[in-house]
Amino acid sequence: MQILVYTQDAKSYVQALHELAPKAEIHGATTLEEAEPHLAEAEVLLAWGMPAAALARMPRLRWVQWLGAGVDLVVAHMPQDVVLTRVVGAFSTVMSEHVFAYLLALRRGVFEMRELQEHHTWHRVIGASLRGQRLGVAGLGSIGSEVARLGRAFGMEVWGLSRSGRGSEICDRHFLPADMRTFAAGVDALVLVLPKTTETTGIVDKDVLLGMREGSILVNVGRGNAIVERDLAEALRRGRPAMAQLDVFEREPLPDDSPLWDLPNCYISAHCSGPSEPDLVRTFVAENIRRYLAGEPLAGVVDRSQGY
Repeated sequence: MQILVYTQDAKSYVQALHELAPKAEIHGATTLEEAEPHLAEAEVLLAWGMPAAALARMPRLRWVQWLGAGVDLVVAHMPQDVVLTRVVGAFSTVMSEHVFAYLLALRRGVFEMRELQEHHTWHRVIGASLRGQRLGVAGLGSIGSEVARLGRAFGMEVWGLSRSGRGSEICDRHFLPADMRTFAAGVDALVLVLPKTTETTGIVDKDVLLGMREGSILVNVGRGNAIVERDLAEALRRGRPAMAQLDVFEREPLPDDSPLWDLPNCYISAHCSGPSEPDLVRTFVAENIRRYLAGEPLAGVVDRSQGY
């Protein structure tokens, strides 16, 4: 059996795989040129960022383990006889910490206090508490469920939204995607952890944004397609929502001419809330390798009809 690892951290994975699958022939690649000699023979592919077109040149491919939670870049290009799995659960802690790092910083006035310090200005900033506020979590998979759990730990009321009703048991109130306007209008902080599908594209538009509460915060750590960015820029200028933290965008990197860069109430991070680092995903990948070698069902199998 031949395994191909395609990622910037290929060397780390290859070293671990030699212990998990000592009889396999394992190759690592960080570029398509390095991967090219092994495409025709690879049975298993562990990848992040690999050009989807390369999959068509892998006739012996049987299983692809995508080293991230989102598979929107490859799912449409995957041959029907190839099993596609994604990492589930590994990013829940780090991404929920990213969300609450910003919710706390924005509510407690951390950025304002830092600016005052830079100007040697002694002025009290009285922040607000998360306790008693209402948190809305759109997307209640493993990541969204952890965001909801942390919200409860901070004493927040939790509203949730999912297409199937999944995760409704951890919420004080549950909504379906058709109810997005009502859902968003009722929360103090709206966190998007949605996958990229046709149903989620543009789900947060002008009507949703301008209907948000005064002083509300929007955080997106899911996929950039969920928000209509031109609508968000205008809505932020009008203070609804009051603030936004964006980790994902319609186009990445975010174009230099995007108005979001210069809005004082928009806080940008470069798609780094849940990095696909070996230390985060190694346990999940190792278990799936063990299952594959033993002929057992794999974890994180993607439902192609849903796209995740």
